[in-house]
Amino acid sequence: MNILIYGIAGTMGKIVYNTLKNHSNCNGACGVDKYAKQEEFDIPVYQNVNDVKETIDCVIDFSVKAALPDILTYCKKNKVPCVLCTTGYSNDEIGMIEEASKEIAIFRSGNMSVGVNALVKLVKEATKLLGMASDIEIIEQHHNKKVDAPSGTAIMLADAVKSEMDGLEIVNGRQGICGKRTKNEIGMHAVRGGTIVGKHEVMFIMNNEVVTLKHESENKGIFAEGAIRAAEYLVNQPAGLYNMQDMLF
Repeated sequence: MNILIYGIAGTMGKIVYNTLKNHSNCNGACGVDKYAKQEEFDIPVYQNVNDVKETIDCVIDFSVKAALPDILTYCKKNKVPCVLCTTGYSNDEIGMIEEASKEIAIFRSGNMSVGVNALVKLVKEATKLLGMASDIEIIEQHHNKKVDAPSGTAIMLADAVKSEMDGLEIVNGRQGICGKRTKNEIGMHAVRGGTIVGKHEVMFIMNNEVVTLKHESENKGIFAEGAIRAAEYLVNQPAGLYNMQDMLF
């Protein structure tokens, strides 16, 4: 299976490129990145996706959300599925993805880790058991180069809570005299510093006791492995929008 690595010059793009070398069922056929230097890679790299000459079976994107229109245009034109690992999409961009998924298979997840997606499932179960009796807070931690907040994973976790309880709203941090906490809040807090790969915790805070569900990413390679596994899954699917929950559970 031939993979096009979009954003190959970035940190995650390079990790996907190196991880693919150890896979027997798929390989990196080429990369696209306007900052890529050909001498750093042993596969063709292009500055523009429209210049790609190779036959591609799936696109893995770890670039920036501004690249989304070009990726979707290329994939629709060539009937190629894509795995979107970029986060921070606006509502309009999410609408573009949903519209494109009527023509091609698209895999989108705020986090490509198997462990994180197991956490999402556990959070849903904990919400069923504890949600009505709890104040729910989410804390996410990432490295100092991450540009969006809250993280896509934190939003996934909040959505997991909201899928089991109606009427909840995300409150991003608190500052000044913001009044007493209400029962319909999900507190969201972002920490940025150093080289933290990714830490997420969901706290169910009750009277006199706290239950915390937590996941820590120790190496970014887990995201590359998850993206490659998603690509292998996606090439056998019809047009539609898929995520890690579809693949794992």
